[in-house]
Amino acid sequence: MANELRIRQGAHNLSVADVTALRNAYAQMMALADNDNRSWFSHAGIHGDPGHFCWHYQGPLNLELFLPWHRAYLYNFEMAIRDRAANATLPWWDWTLRPPRQNGIPTIFSDKTVGQNPNPLYSFKIDTQVGPGSNEGPHQTARDPGAVDQLPTQDKVNAVLLLTDWSDFSDGLEDIHDQVHGWVSGDMGIINLAAFDPLFWSHHCMVDRIWWLWQARNGNGNIPSDLLDQVLPPFNMQVRDVLNVNDLGYDYAAAHSVDIPGGGG
Repeated sequence: MANELRIRQGAHNLSVADVTALRNAYAQMMALADNDNRSWFSHAGIHGDPGHFCWHYQGPLNLELFLPWHRAYLYNFEMAIRDRAANATLPWWDWTLRPPRQNGIPTIFSDKTVGQNPNPLYSFKIDTQVGPGSNEGPHQTARDPGAVDQLPTQDKVNAVLLLTDWSDFSDGLEDIHDQVHGWVSGDMGIINLAAFDPLFWSHHCMVDRIWWLWQARNGNGNIPSDLLDQVLPPFNMQVRDVLNVNDLGYDYAAAHSVDIPGGGG
């Protein structure tokens, strides 16, 4: 276990220093050449085009790797941003919040500019062809979000948290995850391109946090033992390696808006 855990906060609770560190890290990664393995393109391209490592591209055996694979992905990405800005930590986007607390996408991600400069949390310019489709050529990532009341509610998340079977919980959370990708639309609505949008990482951080909340009640539940040794490519990690977030050096802030039903808050 790490001596000092980094604490992931909600995007709605970040300090000015937190946001500045995140923007600096993202901007530096985006400025690196596509073929640099530290670059935004390199990390985002693991998910869909051109890497195709996301569990969506794997065979039936890996259908229950949705949560473990993305936890490994977030961990490796977070290490990359901390190489750029040592104090940067991934925040979660709590899409259960409603106005006036939050109007859909947090403003740190929806503001197009910061001062006179482009906001690196708003979009990423894909300079190369990343797939065969016409929408996968060079372009600036974009979003087309729906109405705020179409986002998942806290009640819907709490209902999923009540599921004690691993497969049921994983499937239920994946459905909510899919709903948010569709709500954001644009590049986030396309598997091949989703990870190029800076919002992707905080959406998946929220998903990972909900799994963390579920684990607080159920431990590792009834995760099939034959999954524990499954490798999560391209990372040098197995499912068992990502079950404890503290072993990965992080935790989530205690204060949150998605409560564990019947639990201790």
